[in-house]
Amino acid sequence: METYDGDPALFTKQHAGDDSLFVVFYMGVLRNEDKSVDAGRPIFDDIECCRIIIPGDKNNVVDRPATQSDRQRFHKQYGMFKEGLKEEDQLSGTRLNEWPFLTRGQCEEFRYLGIRTVEQLAEVRDDIATKVPGIHALKQHAQVWLGKTKTAAEAAKQAKVMSDQQTQINNLQEVVRDQAARLEKLMTGERVKG
Repeated sequence: METYDGDPALFTKQHAGDDSLFVVFYMGVLRNEDKSVDAGRPIFDDIECCRIIIPGDKNNVVDRPATQSDRQRFHKQYGMFKEGLKEEDQLSGTRLNEWPFLTRGQCEEFRYLGIRTVEQLAEVRDDIATKVPGIHALKQHAQVWLGKTKTAAEAAKQAKVMSDQQTQINNLQEVVRDQAARLEKLMTGERVKG
């Protein structure tokens, strides 16, 4: 019997794979049948729509009027839409065209497949990766690169914390020196300023 080496919590967590989806909200149009019949001509209403793409699987796209469930499930993307961000600006992650390891042609090919960020490339399902020549190696490269940048970011955060702490220590030492000098002057009978 095979064992599963991944995170078993993924099977119990609702919407566990949502982070790897490309979700965009946009204003679409929908024919209003009732108004069209009444007016005797086609009447269309502007409505909020939701497009859900599995990166790398251009044949598996959900594009529909947005439901309340969509707005809650993908609240981050919906918030960006409500702020007025266009589809391309609703991306979250490092855009492929800013990743130095891809050619412009590869970026366009991945765009066609619905892969827009390095994070999406790193999460492409294996069944999809087997259909696109060379994508498996790029997927692994993206995973390694993301791991290195995460480690570097954590190190930078730790260095900032240490720098802030050293600044606080230096400030406190200065206060202690000032207080010690004042105390010394008081004990010797000199007049203290301030």
